[in-house]
Amino acid sequence: MCGLVAVISKSTISFENLIKMNDKISHRGPNDEGYLLLNSSIMNDLGKKLVQTNHQRIMRSIGFAHRRLSIQDLSPLGHQPMSYKERYWIVYNGEVYNHVELKKELEELGHSFVSHSDTEVILAAYAEWGEQCVSRFNGMWAFLILDTEADSVFISRDRFGVKPLYYFETEEEFVFASEIKSLMEYSNINTSPNENYCKRVIAEGALEFEKETAFKNIYRFDCASVALLDLTSDKIEIKQRKFWDFEVNNSNEKFCASKAQKIADEYYELLKDAVRLRLRADVPFGSALSGGLDSTAIVYLIEEILKEQDSTYQQQTFSTVFGDKDKECDESYFIKLITDELGIKSHTIQPDEESFKLQHEKIIKHWENPMAGTGMAGLTTFNLINQSNVVVTLDGQGADEQQGGYLKYITNYLYNLGYFDALSQTKSLMQIPKARNYLILGFTFRTLKLLFGNRFTMKLALKLIGKKGPSRFIPLNDSLKYDTYHGLINLIHFSDSRSMLFSIESRMPFMDYRLVEFTAKIPACYKIHKGWTKYFARIAFNNKLPDEICWRKDKLGWPIPDGRWFKGELNTFVNDSVKKCFFTMNLVGHKKDKDKDIVNEIGVDGAIKLLNIASWKKIFFNEKIK
Repeated sequence: MCGLVAVISKSTISFENLIKMNDKISHRGPNDEGYLLLNSSIMNDLGKKLVQTNHQRIMRSIGFAHRRLSIQDLSPLGHQPMSYKERYWIVYNGEVYNHVELKKELEELGHSFVSHSDTEVILAAYAEWGEQCVSRFNGMWAFLILDTEADSVFISRDRFGVKPLYYFETEEEFVFASEIKSLMEYSNINTSPNENYCKRVIAEGALEFEKETAFKNIYRFDCASVALLDLTSDKIEIKQRKFWDFEVNNSNEKFCASKAQKIADEYYELLKDAVRLRLRADVPFGSALSGGLDSTAIVYLIEEILKEQDSTYQQQTFSTVFGDKDKECDESYFIKLITDELGIKSHTIQPDEESFKLQHEKIIKHWENPMAGTGMAGLTTFNLINQSNVVVTLDGQGADEQQGGYLKYITNYLYNLGYFDALSQTKSLMQIPKARNYLILGFTFRTLKLLFGNRFTMKLALKLIGKKGPSRFIPLNDSLKYDTYHGLINLIHFSDSRSMLFSIESRMPFMDYRLVEFTAKIPACYKIHKGWTKYFARIAFNNKLPDEICWRKDKLGWPIPDGRWFKGELNTFVNDSVKKCFFTMNLVGHKKDKDKDIVNEIGVDGAIKLLNIASWKKIFFNEKIK
């Protein structure tokens, strides 16, 4: 995992400016840096690893810059920008986990390699299969490939947008980077706060799945997309196209115990292979362990694979925990349960209000776009990892959006069952903590559908719940797919930004596209059944994980005691930060009485959003304090 910068311009590119942009993402790649300049000759390389070349047919100047976090092939042979066959040049951020298998296939087709890095495999794959190569990749990536014979630049971003890629464009130039901070260093950047985006964050929460960003004129390159830029054209356009999507199964088939076990067995083997691929690294690895089913399953599978390989490597886990004051947020019992059973070295850390004040602006700086929430549990965990020798982590992100893990999915499930099945499932699901409101909503509207039909019921949902009301009742697998392309994208961005802040690569086995395609076709009755969410996943790990974890009813999900913190010791900090920010107060129309407590007036979640926006404005646009 690394960081990249790319400039395509009608004018000569400033090497000094390229260096400045690359330095801004040094945390993404502290092990090496490199540069390529095409059609922009300079006399002084400033002591940098620079390659200069010219190409008469290409009507642009091109600058590539790269920061390397060495994971595969730690030797200089993995240096970027990397060339292949004296024709292709690449800057690349990410990991293609199946590069070993692809390399073997490409060797059989006549390709030869000088390194064992996945970067060289990507170049050979593009040389062999062209744009279609990305469909063969199992991993996370953002890259640009310059083809000096076809006079083009090929751009791609992975299926779920795990690896970020932003761009800024004018009639004269295109500028790409792994982080917005890097783009902000570009000499010709023209940006300002995107007020509409910030207003939507206040109303809706994080928006990492959108094309726009909180910075005007700066955009995200779409996930699961490619684009081919013609460098011989007078006017270059970015025409993105999707290279991947997945289908869902919305059948209402009846539950079958033998089929459930078959699904669970196949799921287990797929997840295990996803973990196996993601253990490929030439550096130490570990896991972020929350104590829930998903991260615990990853830890268990790592240990199983290490034993099968007769490895003496000792896995390490890293967790955020809390004390007696905040037992409702603490999962240390479950963490200790699995690490003791497997004999794994466990590291824990406990954040507090003071650590939030110290870390808050660092979080906002690396999120780059304002978000909902504090991000403290994740940041604290990776801060802990940074104190070890671990460079790669395998984490449990993405399982809930595939398996129906969130309580809100109960409503979708019940509404689309037959009436008496919905009644039976409602009774069994009542044992899940905090599920009552979702059960009432789902079964009540299912009853209304029986009495008045779907069309009337959806009109009522729109009237009573709002514009998102009808989406609460779409089939379960449709809802999971929507969240995979929306809410999960936010969580993925959190994962990348907090890990790369500490130069750590976070890998997500549940985001293996084979697993996503497989689980999307599992009927809903195997995801929520007889009082359990994530039913098939629990069967898969039954008698493998402790029952207290495998058949655990409650779900926490890396919480912090924000109610106690922000109504208590952090209350003054929040109020002062928000009320002193012109920009944030303007966004809410000066409706907030400055003598009133913002936390009490709009709630903890709303106050945190305003705090995040105020801090974002201060960091990126030098908000003046009143």
